[in-house]
Amino acid sequence: MTIASTLTRTEGHLRLRAARIGERTRLTELECRAPLQVLRSHYLDAACPGMACATIVSASGGVLQGDRLEVSAVVEAGAQLRLDTPSAMRLYRMPDARAEQRVELTVEGDGYLEYLPEPAIPFADSDFRAHIRCVADEGATLILAEAVTAGRAARGEVHQFVRYESVVEISRPGGPPLAVDATLLDPADGLASPGRLGCYAAIGTLYVIRTGFGADLLREAAASVEEQGTQAGASLLPNGLGAWLKVLGPDGPAVARVLAGAAAAAHREILGSPPPRSRRS
Repeated sequence: MTIASTLTRTEGHLRLRAARIGERTRLTELECRAPLQVLRSHYLDAACPGMACATIVSASGGVLQGDRLEVSAVVEAGAQLRLDTPSAMRLYRMPDARAEQRVELTVEGDGYLEYLPEPAIPFADSDFRAHIRCVADEGATLILAEAVTAGRAARGEVHQFVRYESVVEISRPGGPPLAVDATLLDPADGLASPGRLGCYAAIGTLYVIRTGFGADLLREAAASVEEQGTQAGASLLPNGLGAWLKVLGPDGPAVARVLAGAAAAAHREILGSPPPRSRRS
């Protein structure tokens, strides 16, 4: 007897807007549809007391087959916002349908946004596609991190997913894309072979979108993080958009620590203070 699979699709979204009101950044608009939601903002940076820090959570604990998820964040001029996630994004088994996520990040005027989610873990048979669109004014700052592992290595699930695809697109308001970066991982391509990931099991990228921001700081910050088995390189983004850092490592936590060290250095350089301590620290 053949048992037909039942596909349950979730179309969740999180849409928020941050504005400077008085001495603090407030979430002036917030709309959530399960499984996505955002926890109440906290003010964790003593040196930047007006910066709001919020955490995006998922009630489902991960991404399921067929899911269509959308995150949209707008940071107005003068506002400062940090968004993170409490744990890695688990991409569950998807035998019948790919899951997709769209992220739209808009920073206006001299606004400041950090979007620093934890790495993605693609389970065996997962199939995931993400599109991240960044729109930043000339005077704005957007710091974005993304990372993905080879899978649940402790269970022997290394490169057993179907496909992982993530495309990051950066533009100015109303203009065409000025930079596009794609991460396409398909185990059928032999990801462990030389010229691809080789011996590395995780890959991550940090983008610092800020006019005039150089690559040397990211390069030095990555080198200063004593994380064995990692390799990192930084260069300028095209069209004067800023700089970016690529990291390869033995696992997601190692790559995440290098990205966090570089993001902290960028935060310190731009705002003149160390980044806030996470509530999970």
